[in-house]
Amino acid sequence: MSGKQHKIYMCRNQRAGGAGCIHPSATLVFDALTLQAAAHEEDIEIINSTCLGYCSEGPNAKIHGGAVFNKVKVADVADILDAVKPKRQERRARKKSVRA
Repeated sequence: MSGKQHKIYMCRNQRAGGAGCIHPSATLVFDALTLQAAAHEEDIEIINSTCLGYCSEGPNAKIHGGAVFNKVKVADVADILDAVKPKRQERRARKKSVRA
């Protein structure tokens, strides 16, 4: 198991019957997420996932405990990675309110 603080799951599967996330650009998106996550200020791991349940909307990515992104393209990678950041800010705000 990885020690990364944040995880983003990406489905690149094909389901019986043809619907699925196995879009020609899915591998490009996965590779771009992996490369950009390595350079991102957050501690993010990109994981090849099993079905996320949105087969007709694929390829899909999901932030662990957060948002789901459908029909993702390489142009969406920065937005997906930036969506991890608000969770960290929310935790800080909760910690501060508990101390008050």
